[in-house]
Amino acid sequence: MNTFKRIGVFDSGLGGLTVLDAICSANKGLSIVYFGDTARVPYGSRTPETIIHYAEQDVRFLLSKGVEAIVVACGTVSAIALAELRKRFSVPIVGVIEPACDAAAKVTESNHICVIGTEATVHSQAYSDYINRMYPHLNVSGIGCPMFVPLIENGFREDDPITQMIVERYLSPIRNTDIDTLILGCTHYPFLSNVIQKTLPGVRLIDIGVTLSEVVSQTISLPNNISDNFVEYCFSDRETGFKRFDTEHLKNLPNGPIKSINIESF
Repeated sequence: MNTFKRIGVFDSGLGGLTVLDAICSANKGLSIVYFGDTARVPYGSRTPETIIHYAEQDVRFLLSKGVEAIVVACGTVSAIALAELRKRFSVPIVGVIEPACDAAAKVTESNHICVIGTEATVHSQAYSDYINRMYPHLNVSGIGCPMFVPLIENGFREDDPITQMIVERYLSPIRNTDIDTLILGCTHYPFLSNVIQKTLPGVRLIDIGVTLSEVVSQTISLPNNISDNFVEYCFSDRETGFKRFDTEHLKNLPNGPIKSINIESF
């Protein structure tokens, strides 16, 4: 176990705040830099080359802030760019895919898991490749839900009829099937967990932020675990979206400075 006092967390936008919230809930005494690339969200509709380019800029920015380890709080980057990031940077970098798949494999009873994510995530087959390699007895399905991230980034809540209609459109085809476990393959999706659960009653939801935070807790060691966390929030566009963001699912985030940065300079 390594000792890290300062870590970086990044996402294509605001969805990674669900991961940050879970990390803050499970750990104390951390100094954290959060970066949300709100100027270029969503990543899921981009080419792999663009996603890798954006992710490298995100990492370079966090390294400029003196972080000692990086958490990729983005399903798309974890699926498309994680291997390249680990090749090109020497700091420890963890992603969301392996912890989520391991958690799903432990709880499924029907042996049929479904992954929902951005189009880039689903087309990459990163989740299914890992599950097929590590748990060959399991069946894996995937559904692209490209409208979920724009809904969340634009402040549509779970009780909005438009939100409910879109969730129903994407997920009703797997209702009453043998799928009993659903991986929310994007860190934005926990903001829709209630309406997703209502649409798919009885299906277990795997929150990739929670599973990733457990890995972070196992990876870091804090010699003094009594002080509060400190978070610096950084965004590549105006921070107004963060200030008005739905906090129903974010109960553990500490207050901290909010900054806008020019990510293109990295």
